[in-house]
Amino acid sequence: MNRPAPAEARTEIASIIGESVAEAIGLKESLEVERAALEQQDTDALDAVVVSKTEHAGKLQALDNKRSALCQEWGFAMGPGQMDDLIGWCDQDAVISKGWEELMRLAAEGNALNLTNGAIIRLRHQHFETSLSLLRGVTPGSDTYGRNGEESGDSSRRSLAEA
Repeated sequence: MNRPAPAEARTEIASIIGESVAEAIGLKESLEVERAALEQQDTDALDAVVVSKTEHAGKLQALDNKRSALCQEWGFAMGPGQMDDLIGWCDQDAVISKGWEELMRLAAEGNALNLTNGAIIRLRHQHFETSLSLLRGVTPGSDTYGRNGEESGDSSRRSLAEA
């Protein structure tokens, strides 16, 4: 274990958390743009926002890996108490804890936005599947799997070319 002085560790972790907060804000903004694009059914905007979301998420993951690795290197065990232990050791001025709380708040907001966007996508997919079933000439939902994971076996199912 090569543990730095508390002030040095505080500076290094605070910097990583600051960068993480900036990326989390960017990800949250991307999720808000994605929601607007989903509501407007703007496929060009959706294509563009996927790149932005992926970049922010990747940077956030890399920063979290860096933070976690440093904590481990300094002797703080992996797990939910890792940051609490680090904060207790070197965060006399609450710089780390305030940044960490902000990051956790942004993560929760981003998760809620992501769940909402996922629900919109699932609903649109369901509408698409219903329309496709009607074009095929089958009852909507009859070409899905049953409770036991078995196909419904609708023999009247036709391809779109036949419909």
